Amino acid sequence: MKKVLLIILIALSPVSTYVEAAGKSTPWYFGIKGGFMDTDGAADSAINLGADVGYRNNKYLSTEVELTRTFIDGDTPSGNDWEVDTLSVFAAFRSNTEVKLKAKIGFTDIDYGNNDDLELSFGFGVGFWAAGGLMEFEYTEIDDDLEFISLGINYFF
Repeated sequence: MKKVLLIILIALSPVSTYVEAAGKSTPWYFGIKGGFMDTDGAADSAINLGADVGYRNNKYLSTEVELTRTFIDGDTPSGNDWEVDTLSVFAAFRSNTEVKLKAKIGFTDIDYGNNDDLELSFGFGVGFWAAGGLMEFEYTEIDDDLEFISLGINYFF
């Protein structure tokens, strides 16, 4: 088993270097992510999956569009299910370092099924080159009552 893990690590190391080099020459990226949608209320978290498309305007600033959909409903204390879908547009700022620090701000359309709101959103995260792309761990404050904690990966094309 240790030999298999070592072979996989050796095989992936040039891929990460290639993706990082390719990522510096192409401005477009596509990402997938998943995480916990958490309300400030007493409800249990829902699990959302999502995708984002980004365009790197320069080495620090990107424009991102993100869509998430509830994959597993959350539970309220009364036993009801809840779900939320989001569509966001962000201006994202990343550091030009080996470990990428990220801050983002934008607008999110929040769809609770019976309620639809447009809110100012912001977040921060940290990223690094792994698994053939830029892997990012993020925290996003969507509105006063909704937070998204996610892990995702972006691939440059």
